[in-house]
Amino acid sequence: MPRRDKANRAKFWVDHDLGGLSLLRAEFGTMSFPRHVHSELVIAVTEEGAGRCVTRGVSDVGTSRSIMVFNPGEPHAGGVTGNATWRYRGLYVADATFTEICETIGERPVTTPYFSDSVVRDGQLADLLVRAHLALEARDARLTRESLFLAGIARLLQRHGEPRPPSPNAGSERAPVRRVLDYMQANLAFDLSINELAACAGLSQFHFVRCFRKVTGLPPHACLTQLRLDQARRLLAAGKSPTDVALEVGFYDQSHLIKHFKRTYGITPGQFAAALA
Repeated sequence: MPRRDKANRAKFWVDHDLGGLSLLRAEFGTMSFPRHVHSELVIAVTEEGAGRCVTRGVSDVGTSRSIMVFNPGEPHAGGVTGNATWRYRGLYVADATFTEICETIGERPVTTPYFSDSVVRDGQLADLLVRAHLALEARDARLTRESLFLAGIARLLQRHGEPRPPSPNAGSERAPVRRVLDYMQANLAFDLSINELAACAGLSQFHFVRCFRKVTGLPPHACLTQLRLDQARRLLAAGKSPTDVALEVGFYDQSHLIKHFKRTYGITPGQFAAALA
């Protein structure tokens, strides 16, 4: 039985009426997140205290009534900063849901936007998103939840969304890295080595590590952990037990899965599975 962490508490749930929108209410006193990614658009509104984030090599701090925004697939790290408890409310908008919102939010489809600022200081928007989050947590009438959520997303897009910048030219590096990512995904349960992955890419070990980080934003070991966690979430959502999931995706045991899951998402696999049950 995992030991209760009194300094870091979180509630996680899913609203299936809103395309499987995932939600988090967190009170963290010591939490530190390693560099990781989410497949969803991440929106986190700080209610009290402060949290630091590092994205694209830039460090910033989110204080009360500020909003952290991370684009899908964007590597970031962070955690509590200062002596006060960091209280925030998070919304994790699935890519398909976000795309649908962009296509239907106005008279004409909106190109999926890019958020260049990881911390947005917009008190009115923060208040609106908190109202939406409270309604979602209280399971208010569906129309109330949908109206407040869509109003918040619309305002975020209109005030802070930008055209996505062109991807950096990775030359011929993207194809071998894609090949390695596919290989990793197919071999999550195995203890992979740099030599093995470099051979799959057809590159020297040094060149492979450099190219891999340039394309994905993560070193190979961190990316493998992320792929394992992504697969763990899918298996947990399908009803598999954390013990079976841990072994199937390549963690040593359930405690190893719990450690990485909570470090990355702030909640345990059990909390995640319970929200989806």
